[in-house]
Amino acid sequence: MNSEEMLRILKSLQEELEGTESIHPEHRKSMQSLTHEIQKTLASASPANAAASPDSTATHPLSQRMKDAVIEFEVRHPIIGGLVERLADGLSAMGI
Repeated sequence: MNSEEMLRILKSLQEELEGTESIHPEHRKSMQSLTHEIQKTLASASPANAAASPDSTATHPLSQRMKDAVIEFEVRHPIIGGLVERLADGLSAMGI
């Protein structure tokens, strides 16, 4: 999966987050933070830069946080969970 396709999926995820009113505000904020981090990671387009992200990634790598988000959203919001899962798979394939 290339960066362009990843950005397309990310945009779909952001649209789903904005259009889904039943998401708890805390979960929405957490997911928006995660999508922002993914966007920064894709913009850097370098696995080395992604690994050195200044956020809490030292103890919770981006890929693990995304997997946690998939589990959290899969039951209540399957579309969002599926989009996050596709992003996690894509980042993993890119070595991020």
